[in-house]
Order: sequence, then structure tokens, then C-alpha cells
Amino acid sequence: MKKIIVILCLVILISPLNVKENIICNDGTISKSCSDCHRGCCSKHGGCSNSSSNSSSNNSSNKKPATPEKVKSSDTSIKSITIDNDKIEISDKMTYSTTKESVKILVIANDSKASLDYSKNPNLNIGDNNINIKVTAEDGKVKNYELNIIREKILSDNKNIKIIVEGKEVVFNDFKSEVINIANDITKLKIEYELEDNNASVSIIGNENLQVGYNEVTLKVTAENGEEQDYKIIVQRDEIKDEVEEEVNEDIKEESPTENNKSTVSEDDSNIFSDFLTLGVVGASGYFIFKHFKNKK
Repeated sequence: MKKIIVILCLVILISPLNVKENIICNDGTISKSCSDCHRGCCSKHGGCSNSSSNSSSNNSSNKKPATPEKVKSSDTSIKSITIDNDKIEISDKMTYSTTKESVKILVIANDSKASLDYSKNPNLNIGDNNINIKVTAEDGKVKNYELNIIREKILSDNKNIKIIVEGKEVVFNDFKSEVINIANDITKLKIEYELEDNNASVSIIGNENLQVGYNEVTLKVTAENGEEQDYKIIVQRDEIKDEVEEEVNEDIKEESPTENNKSTVSEDDSNIFSDFLTLGVVGASGYFIFKHFKNKK
């Protein structure tokens, strides 16, 4: 009887050691319904393993469950690009034109964790200026964008000109000259000019077959930037003189005595009169002498 009591006591004492403990699921949750790992145990908590037990839970109860490592972003896209506050359309290859010697570039990536590498204030040469924009994503992925900034030359608007007609400089008032009179036998002006800006150009309009009377000859000056200015030369061509009138005038000139001729004619007339007077006096004297001697006889 004593032996039976001792055996029962030993069974009672030892039996708690053989009771299986609750299972710890793979995500760290203790399953209250599983005492061993089997199919369906911890199905909502990542499953379980055969080695999971309450004792292992006791050993790891003070540890936080492992956090899955966050996936890094591979975003290399650009949100916006502005050049001197002008927004430009984003693409792999971009073009922007300006006349400035230097510009300010601002690039913003879509992902704040991406890094950017580019020239923010480049000095520009005339023509093409290639700017590389390098975007490095959080995970190390790299993409390069090409930005070509074209610096254009500032074109001159100088349309000033010096115009010389028939050897004399023309004075303009509100881009119009005073009336220039020319002889009838002139049908085309001799025009010379000097431009202040050699990059400008000149075209002459209306300087062919000038008509008798009023004419306008235009010098159109085109500046380097394409602006134009007209300079108008006002020309008055003389009328043709009547040929008969010219001949009569010439005949009159030939027949009309000059001052010297008039003087010569007067002198000749005076000499003839003097000769006649002398002959008359001599003749009269001889007649009276002859008559005197005849009466004495």
C-alpha cells in the first residue's frame, strides 16, 4: 500500500513536466490552441516550426519581433526643372534658348531621398552648352538627363546710314530729304552710302528711269535683327526745253551785237560822219574861191 502511494505521488509530481507547452508562431505570437506544431497551427501568423515551444517563448519573451527590411526606392524621375524661373518640359533630352551669359538652374526630383548632381549656375558660350543632370535613386540606380542650353547672339537694331547723292551728303528730316533738283539729262542718281553697322544691309528702290518732275528714291535699311527703315530721297528732274525755242535763242545770241561790237559800230559811224564833214568843208571852200576869182575877171 505504501508503495502504491509513493508511485502515485511520483506520477503527480512528474506529469506536469511531460505536458506540452503552447506553440510560438513564426511572427512571435503564442498560439493558445496549439500545443504542438501541426498543419493549420498559426495559419494566420506565418505558420510555426516543430521547435517552437513555450520554453523558447520564455527565452525570447524579452526580444522584439524582427521587423522586415524596407525596400529602397529606385525612383530616378524628375518632378520639375526651372531655368531663371522658366519651367521647361521634362524629357530625357531637353533644349532651352537664352541670350544671357549665365543662368540659374533648379532641379527637383520626385523622390526626396534621391540625390542630384548638376551645374546650378553655368556660364554660357555662344551656341550650344550641354548640361548633364545625374539622378541617383535611394537604391543606387542612376539616370542621366541631357539639357542643352543654346545661348543666342544679341542682334543689332542699328539702322543708321550716311547717304551721298551726286557728291553731296543728303540731310533727312523724319527720314525724308529736301527736294534735290537734277538736270533733264540725268535719269539715275549717283548714290553712295555708309552704314554704322556693317551687319545691316541696304536695298535701293526707284532709282531707274527717273521721270520728268517729282520722283522718290528709297533706301531701305535692314538691321541685323530684321528691323527695317526707309530713307526717302525727293528728286525733281527738269523738263525738256523746246528745240525751236532753243534755236531762236541761239540765233538771237549770234545776231545780237556784244558790247564790244556796239562800241565798234559807234566808232565806225563817227569816223564816216567826220570824213563826210571834212569833204563838205573842203568842197565848199573850193567853190567860194573859184567864184571869187571868176568875178575879178
